[in-house]
Amino acid sequence: MMKNILKLLLILSGVMIFSCTKDELDVTALTDFPPGILSVSPADASKVVKGDFNVKVVFADGTVSPLSSATVKLFDAANTELASATKALTGTEDFIEIAGTTFNAASLEVGLYSITISVTDSKGQVTQRTTTFEISNLPFAANNDKMYIAGEFNDWGATELTLVADYTWEALNVELNGGQWKFKNCENWCDQDWGDPECDGIVQISTNGGPNSACSPTGFFNIRFNDQTLHYTFTPAVLYAANINGLYLLGSFNNFQGDQYKFNLVADNTWVLNEVELAAGDFFKFAEYPTFMGNNWGDNDGDGVAEAFGTNINFNEPEGGAYYKVTFNDKTLAYDLEFLRFPTIGIIGSATPGGWDTDTNMNDDNGDGVFEVTLDFVDGEAKFRANDSWTVNWGAADFPSGIATQNGPNIPVPAGRWKVTFNPATGEYNFVADAGITTVGIIGSATPGGWDSDFNMTDDGNGNWSAVIGLNNGEVKFRANDAWDINWGAGDFPSGIGTQNGPNIPATAGIYLVTFNSNTGAYSFTPTTIGIIGSATPGGWSDDTNMDPDVDPTTVKLTITLVDGEVKFRANDDWKFNWGSADFPAGVGVQNGPNIAVPAGTYTVVFNVNTGAYSFN
Repeated sequence: MMKNILKLLLILSGVMIFSCTKDELDVTALTDFPPGILSVSPADASKVVKGDFNVKVVFADGTVSPLSSATVKLFDAANTELASATKALTGTEDFIEIAGTTFNAASLEVGLYSITISVTDSKGQVTQRTTTFEISNLPFAANNDKMYIAGEFNDWGATELTLVADYTWEALNVELNGGQWKFKNCENWCDQDWGDPECDGIVQISTNGGPNSACSPTGFFNIRFNDQTLHYTFTPAVLYAANINGLYLLGSFNNFQGDQYKFNLVADNTWVLNEVELAAGDFFKFAEYPTFMGNNWGDNDGDGVAEAFGTNINFNEPEGGAYYKVTFNDKTLAYDLEFLRFPTIGIIGSATPGGWDTDTNMNDDNGDGVFEVTLDFVDGEAKFRANDSWTVNWGAADFPSGIATQNGPNIPVPAGRWKVTFNPATGEYNFVADAGITTVGIIGSATPGGWDSDFNMTDDGNGNWSAVIGLNNGEVKFRANDAWDINWGAGDFPSGIGTQNGPNIPATAGIYLVTFNSNTGAYSFTPTTIGIIGSATPGGWSDDTNMDPDVDPTTVKLTITLVDGEVKFRANDDWKFNWGSADFPAGVGVQNGPNIAVPAGTYTVVFNVNTGAYSFN
């Protein structure tokens, strides 16, 4: 980049010289800059294979102040000088190279080394830089010692890649499942990782909770990743026979165009789309390309065997709207839709929190098709249903367990806290008494306790929990009873629906009123004001004087003149969350604590919403 900028400036300066007279333009006033360093080899922060290598630095400058001289030195980790070269430079681009044979590069031990660079131009302008590199025992040059790929295909474990060429890592015959993934250079996520949310074949740094790669193919693939350019490829490990170039599902759900629903070739002539959501009234066709420019297939007879350029296929599977796996054979033209799961399974009824109006969604936490939820029920009735609709619903006459059938009777449910499980494939259900959730806390890298301790919330006895908390940038989750047995997460901020064992919630630094419903998983983070109120303040006990955010996002600060009297801190001009203490000028405020007695004076007041610590200075 620097080289291109320098050359552009040179060209522009030339144009200006030839298009202006001396009276119009002073040549010495042309754009000038210190000498530049175009490249350093070995590159900064790179790894060099143990053995012979040269040190080379390339310099550049403009025509107004061309290069004059430079010095390059090589040092080991103990700062012992190993090599040095000084050279008179000329023109706008020149270099210094120190041959590895002059400092016996092949004999250098594995470890860290540094290069110091100083370059001067004809005007005496100087540029200096120090770079570092590592000599390693890797078989090829690379920026990392190890490389792994992790994702949904291996339960976010660590499939190791092998260094097969300079900066090039490879893993062969890896079975991918179309899900999300990342590269990482540490088996246990202890250093750096990379994701490709745009799916453009180039990853970006995603350490500390950055985005995952949004897509991958399905089947067995050879994976290559270059840790210098950050390009990667997935190449089919096995090549299968096919009569077409590709296959896509085009339908009313994507306006009959687009590559969102692309099939993978998994066996000779056999194409599979792992998952697509289809609803009653949908129409679709198979197409060779993401548009209808090439071949396409419909089904004139509705018999499961397609015809070239046939009529649109009308979705009419007995399970109704749900997720399906689609298989197509480009030789026989037979196709099949395999039911996978309903988008949602919920429980509804007079015994549930939502009554007969609103489903409480259940979660398949273990991925085994068994849905569960733990709720506080009142005396009443309940049923299970799919997709928040009565089109597919299950009921039975038995409690606490039984086999629910389509359109069966309402299930009688006595009051209590019950853990409910339901298998829509078999109809089997069970209500088991639950000891209950005694606490709900917020935990994560954004919280004061990190991932080690919960910031506990208060509840109203009906599963509604709330807290005022100061957060840093990071991630959070909700969990019950200070343990991971019951926890909720989601990908949305500042509000969403948490699911059991869901992903970490990304959080932005600030002070928030956090609300969470342990029955539905609904949560919100609402920016919150913290004020000081009391007989000593300008507003008395009627009006809060709001405090200002401090550098630390968990604290607020205010300079205020007070009279003799008392004060407290509170959130959102409301007494639900307030802090007080008997100590002055510093102390730790507690919820609903006593008023703080304050003598008259002008004070800088600081208050931490997480710890309750305050000071009047």
